[in-house]
Amino acid sequence: MHHPASDIPHRDPLPLVDGLRACAALLVLATHVAYQTGEVSRGVFGAVLGRFDLGVALFFVISGFVLYRPWSVAARTGREGPRLRTYLRRRSARILPAYWVVLLLVVLTTARGASAGDVLSNIGLAQVYSDSLLPGYTQTWSLCTEIAFYAVLPPLAGTLVGRGGSTYRWQRETSVLVALAVLAWVWTAVAATGSITPWAGTWLTGHLDWFAVGMLLASAWAHRAVHPTGRVAALLDDVGGHPWGLLALGAGLFWLATTPLAGPLTLDVSTPTAAVVKEVLYGAISGLVVLAAIAGPQTSGPFAAVLGHPVAQDLGRISYGLFLVHLVAIEAALRLLGREAFAGFFWPVLVVTVVLSVAGATASWWLVERPALRWAHRPARATMPAGDAARSPR
Repeated sequence: MHHPASDIPHRDPLPLVDGLRACAALLVLATHVAYQTGEVSRGVFGAVLGRFDLGVALFFVISGFVLYRPWSVAARTGREGPRLRTYLRRRSARILPAYWVVLLLVVLTTARGASAGDVLSNIGLAQVYSDSLLPGYTQTWSLCTEIAFYAVLPPLAGTLVGRGGSTYRWQRETSVLVALAVLAWVWTAVAATGSITPWAGTWLTGHLDWFAVGMLLASAWAHRAVHPTGRVAALLDDVGGHPWGLLALGAGLFWLATTPLAGPLTLDVSTPTAAVVKEVLYGAISGLVVLAAIAGPQTSGPFAAVLGHPVAQDLGRISYGLFLVHLVAIEAALRLLGREAFAGFFWPVLVVTVVLSVAGATASWWLVERPALRWAHRPARATMPAGDAARSPR
């Protein structure tokens, strides 16, 4: 959820993905404001806001796409994939420093009564396995899931692409990813019965389909990059020429998600069928949005004008910080405005929350995230071409 500063060498050929990170962060922020003000229970607009947790699925699809892409390209060119040590160092630098700093803020504010055991669990990003999410930091369930994906991606990528070159088989890659999606749907249905632990539905096994969608898109993108005159490239070029058609289809699926077919808008228990429907719809919608961003022109057209706008790019840079601080910002906004939770006042609370979140996220970027990223990328400067510097989904 970041956009490395210009002094961290890179040349990302897909800048619109950063604009999508900004959109995902703002969707998550808006849905939490809607929940805390009770707006999700008020008509059609509330139903739309209630489904803005789609932003989490969008983040996961982006993660699957961006992180798997180097392995997929390497498989088609016979080269080695990312080095494990470098990969782990950069993932850790991207996620952990800012997370721990905001965790300290949470412990000092919204979670002052937390036990030492709960704090330790959160330090280790194990809160979804110990049922110890902290007030003001409950959104980090998704960070636990993403960290789990980081851990399994290297061996999973090795299974999908083999050693690259002659051992790569797209049929194997696609079959395994489809199987992972089916596993996620089965797990989601079982978790919705309540027969496992309370947070089992948030684990990686329940959202492998969203990551798999991003990985499938990475496979297609890599194929076009290596074989620019092939059928896959032609198909992506055709799709990229009609991004608004993809978004219109996504909007139709999103409308379905706002209906009872996808379960309750609140934290009430969902049926297994509704839980799976919501999971499938969110994955499909996010996949269509990411496809629209990666297949079309990156510097021209109305779609690029929105996601490539300097404001969207700047918000993309600080989007990880927005994700981390926004629940604390909501609590602060309610206090500043003298409002109780679930008592309405959506728009004023939203505006104050955005202002506070942007301020906090900007501080996080300049004081914590940017220095950590510069440290993580420094050893690669002398040997790695600018275009090969690793990118982060968060």
